[in-house]
Amino acid sequence: MNILYLIFNCFRRFRRFISTFLSKRMLRQCGKNFISAKIARIASTAKVFVGNDVSFNGMTISGNGTVKIGSFFHSGENVKIMLGSHDYDYGDGLPYGQHNTERHVSIEDYVWIGSDVIISGNVHIAEGAIIAIGSVVVKDVPKCAIVGGNPAKVIKYRNVENYERLKKN
Repeated sequence: MNILYLIFNCFRRFRRFISTFLSKRMLRQCGKNFISAKIARIASTAKVFVGNDVSFNGMTISGNGTVKIGSFFHSGENVKIMLGSHDYDYGDGLPYGQHNTERHVSIEDYVWIGSDVIISGNVHIAEGAIIAIGSVVVKDVPKCAIVGGNPAKVIKYRNVENYERLKKN
């Protein structure tokens, strides 16, 4: 049983090493201690910058624009960040034109995003926020807020005193 566990553990580490190596190649800037449990899928038109101690567990970033992720970020599986979309207001065809709009997403430090979350473009997620599993984030998230649902709404706030104490340490 221990041999089987060792083999499985070695395979898992090797897979994480390969995923991290390949995911880093798609980032414009990457801080220290970046880990990707699964290979990130990042569009060539997306410019992604990540800070230190960032952990992806299945990230998809599509569209045109910029994503800035701060330090100490952790994501669950199957997180999607959807940047720009087709220009339907001033496009040259129906149902939409061939031109794309460019959007940006900013995620500050100490943010935790649960599995199966979708984040639309032009959203700012403030420091210490937690995004609940399965949420669809279409507007800005305040500092230390816990949001969930479709569309995501503030459920409650973290204990800010405890958060600040932990952040100092």
